[in-house]
Amino acid sequence: QSLQATPHYFFCKRHSVRPAPSGGGVAFSPGMSDCGDDFEYTPPVGLPDGVQKEVLSKGDADCWRKPKTGDELTVHYVGTLQDGTQFDSSRDRGQPIKFTLGRGEVIKGWDLGLATMVKGERSRFTIQPEYAYGESGQPPAIPPSAVLIFEIELVSWISKDDLFGDEGCIKAVIHEGSETWIHPEKGGEVCLSVKALAQDGGVIEEFPRIDYDVGSHGLGALSRVVEKTLLGMSKGEQAVLHCADNYVYENSSHGKVKVELELHEIYDTSDVSLLKDRTVMKKTVKAGDGHERPQDMYVVRQRVEAVTDGSKPIACFEGPVELEFKLGAGEVCDVLEGATAAMKRGERAVVTCTVPWKARDQKLGTAHADCRKILFTLELVDFKKGRELWSLSDSDKVELALLRKAVAGDLFKAKRFELALAKYDKVSETVGAHDSFPPELKQRAIETKRVVELNKAACYLQIGDPTKALSSCNKVLRDDRNNVKALFRRAKAHHARGEHMEAQQDLERLLELDDANAEAKAMVPHVKRARKEADKASKGTFAKMCEGFGKIGSGRELPRKEEPKPQEPEEPEQRPEVVQVTFKIEYKPADGEVMYVVGEPEGLGHWDTTKAVRMRKLPQPYVPPVGSGRAPPEYHHWEAVVELPEGLGRFEYQYLIRSPSGERQEQGSRHKCDLTGMGGSRVKCTDSWRNAGA
Repeated sequence: QSLQATPHYFFCKRHSVRPAPSGGGVAFSPGMSDCGDDFEYTPPVGLPDGVQKEVLSKGDADCWRKPKTGDELTVHYVGTLQDGTQFDSSRDRGQPIKFTLGRGEVIKGWDLGLATMVKGERSRFTIQPEYAYGESGQPPAIPPSAVLIFEIELVSWISKDDLFGDEGCIKAVIHEGSETWIHPEKGGEVCLSVKALAQDGGVIEEFPRIDYDVGSHGLGALSRVVEKTLLGMSKGEQAVLHCADNYVYENSSHGKVKVELELHEIYDTSDVSLLKDRTVMKKTVKAGDGHERPQDMYVVRQRVEAVTDGSKPIACFEGPVELEFKLGAGEVCDVLEGATAAMKRGERAVVTCTVPWKARDQKLGTAHADCRKILFTLELVDFKKGRELWSLSDSDKVELALLRKAVAGDLFKAKRFELALAKYDKVSETVGAHDSFPPELKQRAIETKRVVELNKAACYLQIGDPTKALSSCNKVLRDDRNNVKALFRRAKAHHARGEHMEAQQDLERLLELDDANAEAKAMVPHVKRARKEADKASKGTFAKMCEGFGKIGSGRELPRKEEPKPQEPEEPEQRPEVVQVTFKIEYKPADGEVMYVVGEPEGLGHWDTTKAVRMRKLPQPYVPPVGSGRAPPEYHHWEAVVELPEGLGRFEYQYLIRSPSGERQEQGSRHKCDLTGMGGSRVKCTDSWRNAGA
C-alpha cells in the first residue's frame, strides 16, 4: 500500500491527518509498557534528546543490520498523545504501511528513530514537537506543540542502493543471503541467474544458473549494472535492479527495465601452483568435509573425473580414473600435487592449468598434452593420515627430514625443480625448531638445513629466480663463509642479476680455496667479459653526464641548435628470437657407438629418431705432465649445439645411442628445457643417461 493511496496517515507531511476512529486503539500514558514493569530502555547512539527510544521487544536473533536512507520500510504503529488519546493505528486497519526512509515522507522523529531498529524489533518512541509537527500541530487530531508517543514494529525492510549515484539504477534486496561478510571479488567466479524485464513485463533476455567471471563483461549491455551489483552481494541473495529508461539498453523501446538477480554460489578460487605463480588455479564447486587437508607423505585417493582443454576432452584421457599416490613424492604431475594438498576430504574442484608440462602425467594419458589450457575435474575421495609432526621425537624428526631430503634430491635429478623446492621447504619445517635437540641431533639438523639451502639455491637457478638463489646462498655463507658450493652458486646468481663484479669476487674467493675447481675456472672468462661490456656502457654514459655538468654556468654551453627536421622513425631493433642450446652428456661408449639427441622441437627431429642430431665426443681436456706418474683422467663427454626458437618455451628431449648392432634410447623420464625469455642468449643442458624408472 503506497503512501499516496493512504492520505489519512498522520505522519506523512504531504497529507492531512484523519482523526482516529472513535473508541479505536489503545491509550498509552507516558511511561506505560505493555510488557509490564520489566521493560528495557536503551538510549541509542545518535538520537537527539527530542527523540527518546524504549525497546519493548528485541528483533529477530539472526538480524543485526539496520535500515539506511533510501531503504523501503514496512511497519506497524500505534500513535497516542501524552494523555493517552489514540489518534491513528495501522493495527486497527489490519495492514502495515510502507515508506522510504530518510526521504522526508514521514516526520523527522520517525526518520531518525527507525534508523536505529532491526527487523522484528518493537519500540516506543516519545517525540518532542520539534521532531514532529512543531508549534502549529495538525488540528484537530494533533494539537499545537504536542508530544507524540508511538509504538512501532519494524516488520521488514528492503535494502535499496543507488549503485552509481545518479538514480539511474536502484538495487533492492528481496532476500538476504547467507555469510553476508563474503562477497565476490573482481576476477573471481560465481554462479548466478539473471533476467531482464521490459516495462511491459516482457522478458528481454534471461541467463539461468550460469558460471560467470566477475569483470569479464560477458553479459553485454547488462554487464555494467550486474557486475557492480555482484560486488556487494552474498551467497543466496536475491535482488532486483530498477533501471531508468535507456539506462541499460540505449535507444531501445523497453522503457524502464527491471533486472532480477540471484547469486547461487561464490566459487572459492585459489592459486595451487607450487610456486604460487597463478599457473594452476583451483575452483571449488563442492565444499569438502571438516577442515583437514592432506599433508606431505600422506597416502591419498584422488578421483579424476575429466580432463579437457576447456571445450572438449583430451584425446588420450580414459576416465574417470581413481589414483592412489603418496603426496609430495612426485608420483603424479605438478597439477595434482599442488591441487590435492589444498583440498579437503569430499571436495570437488575444477583445476585449470595454463602451462602444459605441469599437467603431463603418464597415468592419465596426458604425457604429450600440448594445449594452451588444461582443465581437471577432481574429487578428493579420502586420505590416510600419517603421524603428526608434533608427536614425533627429536630423532624421528631428523630421520624424517633426511627421508624428505632424499626424495627432494630424486625430484631434482628428474628435473621436477618446483616440487623439489616444496619438498626442501618441508625438510626445513621438520627440523626448524632444533634448539632443544640433544647436541648430536642438533648438529645433524644444522647440517641438513645447510645442505637444503644449497640445494634450494640450485633449484632457484634452474627455474630462473637468481634473487631467491642469492638469498639461500647467503644463509649458508653467514655460518660457513668458505663453503665452495655456496660461493659458486652465489656467483651464478650475481651473474644472472647483472652483478658481474660481485660474481667475479665470489669466483676469485672460491679459487683461492679450491684452485682446481673446473666449473669456476670455466665461468671466470664469461663473467669478466660481461663485466667489461657493462663497464664500457656505463663509462660512456657517465662521461656524457660529467661533460654536461661541467658546462653548466661556465659560459661554454653549446649554442642552441636549430630544430632538426623530422625524420622517419627508425625501426626498433628486434631482439633475437633464437637461442643457442648446448646439449651435453657424459657416457663411455663401446666400439662404434655414437650419441644422438632427439626431442619435441623440429630442430631435434620432432621425436623422429631418423632426424636426431648427432653429438660429437669432446677431446681430452687435460693430460698430466710427462714424468708425473699420473694416469690421464677418464673423460667421456658428448656435445651438440643447436639453435632453437625462443617461442618453443618449455620442451622435452632424450638421448639415444647408435651402434653397428642397432639403436638404444633412454627409457626413463624425459629431460626438460625452458627457453622462455632466453632469446639471443645461450642455454646449456648438462644431463646424465636415464634408465627405466629414473
